[in-house]
Amino acid sequence: MRVQIITVPYRYDERNDGLGRGPQALVDAGIAAILRTAGHDVLDPVDVTLPDDERVSGPISVNIGRLGSHTAEQIHAARAADLVVLVLAGDDTASIGVVAGLQRAHGAGARIGLVWVDAHGDFNTPETSYSGILAGMPVAILAGLAGPLWREAAGLAAPLPTDRILIVGPRELDEKEEALLRSTDVQLLTSSDLRDADQLTRAIQRLAANVDLISVHIDLDVLDPSLVPSASTPARGGMMIEEAATLIVQLLETGKVVVVSIAGLNPGAGERGKQSVKSTLELAKRALGAWTFHGEGAE
Repeated sequence: MRVQIITVPYRYDERNDGLGRGPQALVDAGIAAILRTAGHDVLDPVDVTLPDDERVSGPISVNIGRLGSHTAEQIHAARAADLVVLVLAGDDTASIGVVAGLQRAHGAGARIGLVWVDAHGDFNTPETSYSGILAGMPVAILAGLAGPLWREAAGLAAPLPTDRILIVGPRELDEKEEALLRSTDVQLLTSSDLRDADQLTRAIQRLAANVDLISVHIDLDVLDPSLVPSASTPARGGMMIEEAATLIVQLLETGKVVVVSIAGLNPGAGERGKQSVKSTLELAKRALGAWTFHGEGAE
């Protein structure tokens, strides 16, 4: 299978600090070699940034959306060449551009599913969020519940129906966020729900039956903080690498996963950052070899 790596290091107005360095750290550490060892043909990485002359002084979300439009262009180009895509993102906000790109490639009405693997729900809106952090809102943005300027700037043609969204692994949900989530058709499997393996299998089967393409987004804070000690938003009681790899393999074995995104790596400095990079590579090594896509190319 042919894989295009796309790096999206931009995080808000940062470029070379913290999470902004995560994508290149994974490239430098050899994530492409892991894919090649697993039998995939991997193209050279494409780096997505927002040109200075496209930045606006208004809401940060518009700049994130404009960056997303460039991500969408690269996703579209990859799918036009019948490639699957590994996105290495600074943070979760890159996901809007990823889905926008799939819509460009396959049509606004394409049956696209989203699996969000994260220690948090990221289903906040400006009305439900305690912190106002934009990285806590992408799934609600994709569902059309907030962020119209963000969606427009990214070129997201249509919101994702909530019955095509599966959120897996959260162990920290804001009270208002959870209430909003449970008022929708989103499938939500918290970390405690994952103790029932059959429940996860049923959720994946239900989603796969309802969509033609799947975008899998993995925020590394879903792992236990002992594995990613430099995580910016750690939450106790996370997955071990074997557990996360088993989950990802199940998703990949549907044959419908066209994009895998890995976000939230802070390579930091010293041993904490090195451990986080090591854990991410080990997860990729155990999981991504199972990636097979059975769908057709872009329109």
